[in-house]
Amino acid sequence: MVNDIKVTDKGIFIPRELFKELLDVYSKVEQILATLETLADKETLEAIKKGKEEIAKGNYVECKIENLEETLK
Repeated sequence: MVNDIKVTDKGIFIPRELFKELLDVYSKVEQILATLETLADKETLEAIKKGKEEIAKGNYVECKIENLEETLK
C-alpha cells in the first residue's frame, strides 16, 4: 500500500485506506498523550482521588443530561 503513494507537483496522494489508518493511529497517539498529561498532573490526580472517595461515600447525585441545569441549581 505504501508503494501506491504518488508525489506530484500538485501534492502527495495516498490511498484512502492508508489515510484512514494514519488517522486512526494519530487518534490513538492523541489519547495516549492526554492520558500521560493527566497522570503527570498532581492536582488532577488528587481531584480524581477525591472524587472516587466522594462516590464511595455516596456523595453524588444522578440525573439525565436534559435535567442537568435543574439538578445543578
